[in-house]
Amino acid sequence: MAISSEIENAYLCGMRECFVPLKRSKTNHLLCKAKINGLSAILLLDTGASNSCIHWNLKDHYQLESKGDPFDAASASQDKLKAMTTKKSRLQLGMHAVGTFSFVLLDLNHVNQTLASQGCKPIDGILGADFFTKNKSILDYATRKLWL
Repeated sequence: MAISSEIENAYLCGMRECFVPLKRSKTNHLLCKAKINGLSAILLLDTGASNSCIHWNLKDHYQLESKGDPFDAASASQDKLKAMTTKKSRLQLGMHAVGTFSFVLLDLNHVNQTLASQGCKPIDGILGADFFTKNKSILDYATRKLWL
């Protein structure tokens, strides 16, 4: 038996404080507007990504401080990539201040090249499973909302 969208939305609204509106890209990826340490960013939502990451080249732009030593990270599209964890930074999604969050710095050139080849704008980072799990998020594809 299918649940009507009105009942489902009422249920979700009662459970959650807020939602973040999402946009669908030409490649059917979901994107959200964010602020990292007060600076605007575009993040791609990827439930298959273990960790949330920011493009390595944007470390200084977003005033991110690294924590620990570089390490090799696995990627679905390449063998290994150099990565580094950041100290917690302030994160805002849409109009909602999420609090502080640690990212992995990763070279996202290969992701942005693929997106560009399909007519999409580059992204600044990826919101991954670590974020969704920590925040007990619900991703509603039908209404393009991320419930926090």
